[in-house]
Amino acid sequence: MFSLRAKYHMLKGVLTRKVPLYVQFAVTKRCNLRCQMCQTVESRKNEKELTLPEIDRIADLLSEMGVGVLVLTGGEPLLRLDIADIVSSFTSRGINTRLQTTGILITEGMAADLVEAGLKDITVSLDSLDPEKQDFINNSEGSWLKILKGMYLFSKYLPRKGGVSGVNIVVSRLNVQEVPDVVSFVNDIGFYASIIPVHLADSGNSSFIVRKDAPPLAFVPDDFPIIDNTYARLLSMKEKGYLIQNSSRFLRESPDFIKYKKVYWRCDSPHLYFSISPAGNFLPCVDINTTETMLDGDFLKRYRSLEFIQKMEQPVRDCPGCMYACWPEISYFCRDMSVFSERVMQGLKMSRFERKVVSYDEMIVMAEKTRKEKRDNTRSDHESCLNKA
Repeated sequence: MFSLRAKYHMLKGVLTRKVPLYVQFAVTKRCNLRCQMCQTVESRKNEKELTLPEIDRIADLLSEMGVGVLVLTGGEPLLRLDIADIVSSFTSRGINTRLQTTGILITEGMAADLVEAGLKDITVSLDSLDPEKQDFINNSEGSWLKILKGMYLFSKYLPRKGGVSGVNIVVSRLNVQEVPDVVSFVNDIGFYASIIPVHLADSGNSSFIVRKDAPPLAFVPDDFPIIDNTYARLLSMKEKGYLIQNSSRFLRESPDFIKYKKVYWRCDSPHLYFSISPAGNFLPCVDINTTETMLDGDFLKRYRSLEFIQKMEQPVRDCPGCMYACWPEISYFCRDMSVFSERVMQGLKMSRFERKVVSYDEMIVMAEKTRKEKRDNTRSDHESCLNKA
């Protein structure tokens, strides 16, 4: 959970809306997967990754800025052989640090080293309980089993209390009907679920860093009733106490983004959040490129200047909007009292929560059981419709 330092800066951010509460740092451009909806590797192929001493300089900067939460991502951060040292660089400065990973590359030794470096929070990506479907999304045969093995190792080594083990679930046309079942499975193994709408680029649009044109994942109007039904179920599950990280507002607004690309929140970048590229460039968002390096000796002075703020705000105004969860949730937290109250209550619940350790074999059995129940329920509903007809 959040340190006293992080809580102080979060409160300051809520009151002033000028403190970067949340930062994403892509420590590598490399990835072991080529997911259908992601073009990060291609868009960052010319970037040079930072050395550990350079990352230490970034850590000093973020500490001085008062950053509350840092997420280390990529690409795949576990491809950095010095990832434990990178984690330590930030945790040793009192910055709450989370690792966002596919989970596929984690080993027993690496997990132990990361925990020793101060890591308490992780997020793993899992979109389906169907191995073939997950492998298709990841463009990698056998990825589903490897993800579960990674989740087990993180579950085994991370603190059972005082940290957050989470799963990112990207909602696309391929998995929209089974998302509640994935959430149920995630809940059963003691992980929190974060549900994120798929973000796709239009055909031929390469201006984004992350978004990619992926027709198999794109929704069509005939899917709209299914989308509404899925999110109604997710809201009901959250009300019943399922381990869902998203705020109720985020879940309510997500269907309109999926169907119509509509957003109902104002982006507060670069004030409340920003991203850092593998080369150390300051980015208003994970999807907006710049050449503003944070390694310059006078960066902090420039960052605090009106000229710099206005320069970063321009691409934010031009952005069509997103529901990536991280950015809107921070804005909700600072601007919507109902979300602020919900988050405080959730934080209290999470501080008391003690995660159980579920073995790799048990995870496979549980996933298969949930998948079978889904098939049986679908067959029963179909037969019921036929009987009524």
